Amino acid sequence: MRALIFAVVCSIAASPALAGGNGCRIVHGRMTLANGAPSVRIWVVGTRRVLGVVQQHESFDDLPANIRGLWGAHGDDAMWSSYLFGNFRVCAITRSKSGWMQFVTVSEGANLRIRPRT
Repeated sequence: MRALIFAVVCSIAASPALAGGNGCRIVHGRMTLANGAPSVRIWVVGTRRVLGVVQQHESFDDLPANIRGLWGAHGDDAMWSSYLFGNFRVCAITRSKSGWMQFVTVSEGANLRIRPRT
């Protein structure tokens, strides 16, 4: 699955028009870790939309520094037991399609707050 996602990222990076011209936008959401690929996901607050955050190496090093710093400050276990709320600048990799997870990359995060999962 990771190889397929990486292939999609590479092909779309070569031709941004494939993503449907959606470009980049700011979303207010809840970032979380989940089983499966991609493991980092953003629920857009107020919607039923979930965005899958594609990371080239499936490594948290691909996330912006302020997100890594806040989310990973208490270790890997804390990342699995907490949510990160904030405004995320996301760039579409795939087109938005009802009922399907849209793949995006995250270039920055602002107004970040960490909350425990309940």
